[in-house]
Amino acid sequence: MQLTKEIDHLISAKQLSHAYLFEGDNLFEMKSTAMYFAEQILCDAEQNCVSKVQSFNHPDFVYIQSDETTIKKQQIEELLRKMNQKPIESQYKVYIIEAFDKLTVQGENSILKFLEEPPPNTIALLLTTKKDQILPTIHSRCQLVHFKPASKENYIEELKLSGISSAIAHTLSFVTSDKEEAIVLTEEQSFTQLRKSVTKLAELMVKDTQMAMIYLIECTKIANTRPLQQLYLNSLNAYFQDVLHAKIQLEVIKAYPDLEAEITEISKHLSLNDISKYIQVITEANRKLAQNVNATLVLEQMVINGKR
Repeated sequence: MQLTKEIDHLISAKQLSHAYLFEGDNLFEMKSTAMYFAEQILCDAEQNCVSKVQSFNHPDFVYIQSDETTIKKQQIEELLRKMNQKPIESQYKVYIIEAFDKLTVQGENSILKFLEEPPPNTIALLLTTKKDQILPTIHSRCQLVHFKPASKENYIEELKLSGISSAIAHTLSFVTSDKEEAIVLTEEQSFTQLRKSVTKLAELMVKDTQMAMIYLIECTKIANTRPLQQLYLNSLNAYFQDVLHAKIQLEVIKAYPDLEAEITEISKHLSLNDISKYIQVITEANRKLAQNVNATLVLEQMVINGKR
């Protein structure tokens, strides 16, 4: 991999920057590369050290991530406390923040101040799939590492090789670029049930708004956490993208290939403006969820506004 060769060169030439911003749509690849970078910086191929990094037990290494919609203030405070200490076992200290765009404004400003005056031998690896949501001043303090878009076809094949069915793999490829997350979704969060609920709600939104409103009770039982609610809306958005592609007869990879006949039939009864409106209200609903607006209210408004 070209990036790993570049990383090896930077380390051997002692040309390390104090901060790197990894951006792209393939979070799995970014995480793998960041971990490799951290291992090389801290360990110099010493296997015991590498094992400590991989198990997040190295005293000079901190990995921050959150399953919630935001990274908590306490996580950042603890990170800064540790990074302000001197290295214990290595020459450097390294921290990785996964999904850096999840930081609150307060958290981002705290990191910005830290990047402006970093302690000696401290290196930040910041990962994001949403670089436009990050302060320009953060960009200016980091060395940008761009990851090329992953091939959707290859990603789907990787998921299928992991034991995920073709239909589910297709849908997952539209809602997450992280292979590990995709596998966890199928194992722990009953993605198949969520997917069935999404397709039922989509059909009701088009055919029977009143029944769609009633069905929202069942939807919120299935999507009962903020991350699942956002996953639900992303899956719903992918469904209507398929409807749009069916309407204009565009041959592309589909999120719901097993429902092609049904989706094509639905597209015949909708105008392009109708379909665009559904996509618009789903996008707006997802934005409101990210702002912690009540989920039931958000979904109700989405269903109602989709028909206006």
